[in-house]
Amino acid sequence: MKKVILTALAVLSLTACGKETVREVLVTTPPTEAPVVELSKFDQYLEFLYVEAAQSRSWTESDLLELGTTVCQVFELGGTVDRLIEVFNSTSTGKYDDDLYAAVIAGSVLYLCPEYAAFVQAQL
Repeated sequence: MKKVILTALAVLSLTACGKETVREVLVTTPPTEAPVVELSKFDQYLEFLYVEAAQSRSWTESDLLELGTTVCQVFELGGTVDRLIEVFNSTSTGKYDDDLYAAVIAGSVLYLCPEYAAFVQAQL
């Protein structure tokens, strides 16, 4: 037990010494700002899908983008969420497809065609 305590104390002491050195370097080194990278609406849509629907990672980016733009086109032509769900269900191949399709619809109206967000919200 004593050996564990002494080892932990030594590690903490070394860590504290390291912090002083780092602190001195940080004080004497002027801060630099990393460039901010703006993501396109397409990249934001894909990132949303990758976070919200793990199954999206098994699709190609071009297929996911095509699916999202198709959702926007359906809404542009007066289609409804219920009709999209019917089409998605008829082509479903697995139990996790619902999560993917919900994420595609949500991501589409959040990033690709936000002008239809209220239209979709009213149908839910």
